[in-house]
Amino acid sequence: MKKSKDSREIFAVFRKGSFMEGATFFEKLRYWIKNVYLYHLAVPTIITILVAVFAVTLISDIINQENNDIDYILGGDVSMSEEEIALLSDYLESFIEEDFSGEEEPTAKGRLLCTRSLNSANEKENIVDEYSAANIQKIKISMADDDILLFFFDKTYAEWYAKEGGFEPLSEFGIESENEYYIRVDTLPSMAQFELDAPDGLYAAIKVKRDFRMKKERIAEKYEFAGKALHGLVYGE
Repeated sequence: MKKSKDSREIFAVFRKGSFMEGATFFEKLRYWIKNVYLYHLAVPTIITILVAVFAVTLISDIINQENNDIDYILGGDVSMSEEEIALLSDYLESFIEEDFSGEEEPTAKGRLLCTRSLNSANEKENIVDEYSAANIQKIKISMADDDILLFFFDKTYAEWYAKEGGFEPLSEFGIESENEYYIRVDTLPSMAQFELDAPDGLYAAIKVKRDFRMKKERIAEKYEFAGKALHGLVYGE
């Protein structure tokens, strides 16, 4: 684009005695947008808007961030309705003796990340596959999230992350199991009250403790609550 005649003074075109003296305001405005704004100010404006949107989003996430006592994931080839997840959360909350989140009552919140894919040839297949792929990535992210400590996985995911050293020994929480790092829970009497679809079983585990996590008092407390909740689920007490 040809360099604007107004490059040294951004609003010169609107000033009295400018080279567009006698033109209407809208004629000057059209010239200014085309030859001044788009040339000199468009990129800075876009950058400013993007930075502002990022800042607002970040601040909003911080302000609205939920501080639950227990955050857990139901992931893999498993399915559970939102209503049933809410009931499971209420049940897990019943094993927490104290609350640090600032709420009047202890809080637990679960999230379903179903990786099941429908392989039938229909128009929704791609949508389902994209949904499954997205949830696979979200499971990976959740394993790096310090706030999410309790996991309910299908057998494949439970075995994989146990092999990768992703789980804390259950004995640390007073739980005995055939496997040191996860325990099957869908067959427990306490789980009979919930409607769950888990063809290969549902296995519970708690994320491995790391020094950098345990140095945070809030995370250390969340480990305690996760352990109490899983212990209560297993033994009903």
